[in-house]
Amino acid sequence: MNDPVMQKLLDTVYQIFSGDNTLPDTPVYVKKLSPVEAIGSPGSWDYPLLRGREILLQATVRESPGQAYTSSPVPFQGKLQDVLELNLDNMGNRAIFIAVLNALLRDQKIIEKTVHCRNSDPDKCGQEVAAYLKMKYNPEKIGIAGYQPALISALVDYFGPERINVTDLDSDNLNKVFKEVKIKDGITNTNNLIAENSLLLVTGSVFANNTADPFYKAFQNSKPIYFFGTTVKGIAHILGLPHICPLGS
Repeated sequence: MNDPVMQKLLDTVYQIFSGDNTLPDTPVYVKKLSPVEAIGSPGSWDYPLLRGREILLQATVRESPGQAYTSSPVPFQGKLQDVLELNLDNMGNRAIFIAVLNALLRDQKIIEKTVHCRNSDPDKCGQEVAAYLKMKYNPEKIGIAGYQPALISALVDYFGPERINVTDLDSDNLNKVFKEVKIKDGITNTNNLIAENSLLLVTGSVFANNTADPFYKAFQNSKPIYFFGTTVKGIAHILGLPHICPLGS
């Protein structure tokens, strides 16, 4: 394993196994959620999830759920030990592992709120995040990695479109103008996003799609940054990352 972040996550799971020798043989189930199962009816927002561009995987370990966004969904059924033996260079396998990690940490009562908010809650989430950032930082410019329309809308309302910059990896979103903010290419504009904004909000999906490295390095270099969403819940706990996701369940 040449990825130190993934290796640390694996090491954490093995440490948990060392305290309960029944865990490696515990059954685990991972399934693709339909858009309605994943997010309900979030109003008129154009979520990639609703267009089938992303899928929310849900893992279950014993009775505990854990989730991960991915554009490469692969259902899985096996034992916890089998998950640790997957090739994590494969994006589908990474998403399985991250969803299972969230479910396992919830089962162990290490984390909670590992399930995505639904229906009108994304709107409330955006408002809460924007209000919190306004009160605590009032940043000059906010860079957002990941197209999350309710969040972007709230931030534009609080700060104005001239203070918001957004990148995304979905080709359907590139050069789209949303609330007067142009969505830029997340592959070619990541370094600029990090350098030119005083605070960053980064989707936790970067760990599932293997694009987290520049953002993790920015965090290590003391860049003000929050990772958002349930995908990154367990990873944020293990790595000590700033995480914001007020309305998960």
